[in-house]
Amino acid sequence: MSSPGTYEEQLPCGGSLKVSSSSWGITYYFPGPTARHSGTFFTIEGVSVPKYIQALRENWQELETLKVSVPSGGEFTKPGKMNMTIRISSFAPGVCLHYHYSPINSRSQLDKVIAGYEYAIQRVPTIQAFLRTL
Repeated sequence: MSSPGTYEEQLPCGGSLKVSSSSWGITYYFPGPTARHSGTFFTIEGVSVPKYIQALRENWQELETLKVSVPSGGEFTKPGKMNMTIRISSFAPGVCLHYHYSPINSRSQLDKVIAGYEYAIQRVPTIQAFLRTL
């Protein structure tokens, strides 16, 4: 327990599940490129998690289609659904959860993120019920 009335748990997908009695979300921290640069926090609010799962699937499909059509060695970036980025490049290709951060570039990685989000959706009601008893 991180503080009274809240619960926090690291998820295998890289984010942190943060739950209160009335809301929840999955928070990511992306460190800066060096110690001199501040990092970036990004939170997916609980009500949006199912939409993120669907967007991840659709953006992944778009990435797979683009891989076939973008000429070899080419660089291509486009906005994806739910403000994700779809990128074909030699540096950090994939579906990025937030701007250029956390690119998902394999099917197994995609499945891991989606499984983490689905786990969170299933776990939250139990945690919130517990928090309401405190």
